[in-house]
Amino acid sequence: MSAVLQELRARLGALQSHSASAAFPYSLLPNGLPRGALAEITGPGKTEAAAQLLAENPHLRCAWIEKRFSLLPSALLQREVNLQKIFFVEAGEQSAWAASLILRSGIFPLVVYSAPYGEERELRRLQLLSERSSATTLLLGDQPQTDAWPIRLSLVSHGRRLQVRKGG
Repeated sequence: MSAVLQELRARLGALQSHSASAAFPYSLLPNGLPRGALAEITGPGKTEAAAQLLAENPHLRCAWIEKRFSLLPSALLQREVNLQKIFFVEAGEQSAWAASLILRSGIFPLVVYSAPYGEERELRRLQLLSERSSATTLLLGDQPQTDAWPIRLSLVSHGRRLQVRKGG
């Protein structure tokens, strides 16, 4: 019985250490983008920053959700993003619901959410679903959420660099 218990403890320790240190490699962040978390990028270069993350991780499956689709896939191609790994969703008023379903599916390790957000209940739901599925939800917004505690990492884009506003 104790051998089985030791094996379970070893497996649990390996899982905990893997999930604690797991991050997507990202040249704009020294420690990478954390997995299983809610992260936010605001500022004029937010879409460019997300495109760079995807270009640096060409095998990463991603769901890109927008309220009203404005992203040009050809612009992503110019940045050498693998479009075959991206699932584009135009969800209208149901953007939060679409993000929830995609996170529950567990298919996509990264969800880029470019739709209005800010309601704490909605952010908490996305945070919990991100943790459960070990997926990162990357919120692209115009203004940083100053008091949104579910957001683990808040970044402000300044051209080709990111400033960490919260987390890190």
